Amino acid sequence: MSISFNADEVFEMGMDVERNGEAYYRKAAEKVDDPEVKDILIFLADEEQKHFQTFRKLRESLPAKATTTVTQDPEDQEALYLEALVKSRLFNSEKEAERIASSVKGEVEALKTALTFEKDTILFFMHMKEMTREDLGKDKIDMLIEEEHSHVVKISEIIRNVMDR
Repeated sequence: MSISFNADEVFEMGMDVERNGEAYYRKAAEKVDDPEVKDILIFLADEEQKHFQTFRKLRESLPAKATTTVTQDPEDQEALYLEALVKSRLFNSEKEAERIASSVKGEVEALKTALTFEKDTILFFMHMKEMTREDLGKDKIDMLIEEEHSHVVKISEIIRNVMDR
């Protein structure tokens, strides 16, 4: 089996990741009482919404040629990697993200789940970057990776604050 992607499909996958993250953060924010934790979860939901819009704009600005195959995988290495990445992703849909958020028990668990999601997202975006040409938004993906990295730092700081209380 061979797998191929085009820039439109890559950006669509990014939109899915961001949509699922936003769903988790909004639902988790409803479940926590700590104002600092609630604030960071709402902030992260808003960030995911902005990232979704970035991918949407990237998709809208694609030339027609961007819907043709840009990556081929005759030896199935990419297919196996993506399959492992998708199966290990924390949120495979908005519904799954909300289900997980509904089941979190306390602020620390909500934050640790968020931390795992952000790390998964960085890995996913790094792989997306490799499949995106310079002239089709690769620099935007770099920007998103940097923002996700800053989210990891913020979440880690708040976990430490909550645990120190």
